[in-house]
Amino acid sequence: MEDYTKEDVLQALSKITVNSRKRVLVDQRSYLIGILAYRFMLSEHTIAKLTNIKRYSINYNKKIALDFHKDKSYIQNVYVYAQMFPFDFSVIERGKSISDRSVRVELDLNRKLFNKLKAVGAIKGQSDIRVTIKFFLEKSLTIWDE
Repeated sequence: MEDYTKEDVLQALSKITVNSRKRVLVDQRSYLIGILAYRFMLSEHTIAKLTNIKRYSINYNKKIALDFHKDKSYIQNVYVYAQMFPFDFSVIERGKSISDRSVRVELDLNRKLFNKLKAVGAIKGQSDIRVTIKFFLEKSLTIWDE
């Protein structure tokens, strides 16, 4: 059923219990909200007005559809709606804000290397060893690129 309308999707969405946090229902709801947002290009505010779901829930649910569209349990949970309302979420690019976020890396060092990094940091006027490590990583990657 390739030619479905947003009214069809809204009607299917209205049949899902909105106040439940069960994974099956959350996945189904997110799939339908994702279709409204990405196929029909409705804004979060418009979807919220049409469905009586809070806008921040719309924002969260549309991101679930993008993040989990390849997840096996997600695919299983939305199977019926995916057959009724097929849509390929893999063609949608996730916003760049995710890539701008910092990523935490844990690193175990022996005492000798730790002391060397601490000494270099003191010479450079850096009180935090993490800043020194980041400096060396950025410097070495710049050299690597050349």
